[in-house]
Amino acid sequence: MMRRIDVGLTSVADHPTLASQGKASTLADLAGHLPVVELDTTFYALPTADAVRRWQQAVPASFQFIVKATQFMTRHKEAPDHEPVAEFTAWRRALAPLIEADQLAAALFQLPPYFGVTAENVRYLHLIRRLLPGVPVALEFRNDGWYSPDYRGSTLALMRELTFSHVVVDEPQTASGSVPLVAEVTDPALAIMRLHGRNTAGWLERDPQWRSCRTNYRYSDAELQALGQVATTLDARRVIVIFNNNGGHDAAANALAFIAQLGLQFDDLGPSQLSLF
Repeated sequence: MMRRIDVGLTSVADHPTLASQGKASTLADLAGHLPVVELDTTFYALPTADAVRRWQQAVPASFQFIVKATQFMTRHKEAPDHEPVAEFTAWRRALAPLIEADQLAAALFQLPPYFGVTAENVRYLHLIRRLLPGVPVALEFRNDGWYSPDYRGSTLALMRELTFSHVVVDEPQTASGSVPLVAEVTDPALAIMRLHGRNTAGWLERDPQWRSCRTNYRYSDAELQALGQVATTLDARRVIVIFNNNGGHDAAANALAFIAQLGLQFDDLGPSQLSLF
């Protein structure tokens, strides 16, 4: 199978080594080096259509976006005034410019740790597909029950049935709160790898800075090589590798080293021309 491997980052403004001015990087800066980005701001609030069009204006037409589903769509949060059909409809309406321009690589559902294996949650996964017909959807489970010996096979089969892309994660392996790296493809069109780092102590941290602690990690060259081997064996036409290990601003450097190791080249990068070498 001809396989395309793309590499991207999360947190647009948080990559000072890519910033052309000041310390805050921009979409234009990222698009000078990478073909895709993951946006997490949509988890907290829906963007306006005008905001989405501004994203598009900052990048080449070939640039792609992975966009997180809202916290209501992933069931991190529930409220009486957030009816599921209306929430999904509003999300799709907001992201319409990306969908119409074929710039939406995937809607990312990063499901909460308490989203376990239950009949209700299986029904909810079916509902996601019914409410987002034709939209590429990627699932990242954060409850390891989905990968237990009793359920792993049926989990992957369900994702294939619903044409959901499986998110292969690399993260610290702890007694609780972790899922294993499962290098399985459930949609032949797309597989996604999300690399969170391997900071075990930070993963378990719960102080006010826990978010940055969790992802404060710099992958070694040997670790990047091993992850590259995983990416090249995933049997999908397109594999997107997202570096989320940015608690200490290491993601950009790791992403560029990963690209160099695999000898990847991306066409139509721009508009930033900042050289890192």
